[in-house]
Amino acid sequence: MTSPMDRAAMSLARRICVAGLGNGVALGLAIGLAGPVSAQQIGATTVVKNDVSRLKGAQKNSLAEGDTVFRDEAVQTGADSLAKLVFLDQTNLSIGPNARIALSQYVYSDERPAGKVALNLLKGTYRFVTGDLDKKAYEVKTPVATIGVRGTVFDVWTTGARSVITLVDGEVRVCTRQASPQACLTLDQPGAVAIVTAGGVSPARPGSATRFSFGGYCGANPGLCTPTRFSEKGSGPQPAAFAALCGR
Repeated sequence: MTSPMDRAAMSLARRICVAGLGNGVALGLAIGLAGPVSAQQIGATTVVKNDVSRLKGAQKNSLAEGDTVFRDEAVQTGADSLAKLVFLDQTNLSIGPNARIALSQYVYSDERPAGKVALNLLKGTYRFVTGDLDKKAYEVKTPVATIGVRGTVFDVWTTGARSVITLVDGEVRVCTRQASPQACLTLDQPGAVAIVTAGGVSPARPGSATRFSFGGYCGANPGLCTPTRFSEKGSGPQPAAFAALCGR
């Protein structure tokens, strides 16, 4: 499935080809004109259920499965809605209902191992699966917590004033966003839970009502929690596609 930007590029390429330009020129012009130069693609949606939107300034647009997502925009879900984002570095982020996330910073290149992924989980429920970057490259925040990633799968439920972080696999270090004094807690056992408020961070007691697992959304929604590689969904129109349009 192609994104709106991809479809616009392909349509533009057809018009350029009809005008008699070669497929190489068509490819360059179409990609250059189909979207703003400043919009940096960082991933795509692989699951979209019901009301899922992108927010950029005052603009709000619906997202469909296979659409591209960009740095410095937000993604939100409505009631009874779910989504999954797969980023270029293969990070998977599954998103539950009534959630909002800011895609704050993203630096990644296949040619360089260094990079930076900064996500701000403003409200809602999530499952985060780390990608191919070094563990120090990931910065995940909620309104009250920072989550240090150690090559990990973890769930987050945040209401703004309180965040609940559940370790699924690996290890995370959960700290308060308040730097002085900053309190931290390391989770290194599957099922371990940290509860964070402005007043501090503490482990959840076994059987506590505050414990949370994103897994409840997974069974009835194929693909939502299954690891997905970015290359599996495609990443936009390729030169061969433009060559075919131009009859090459």
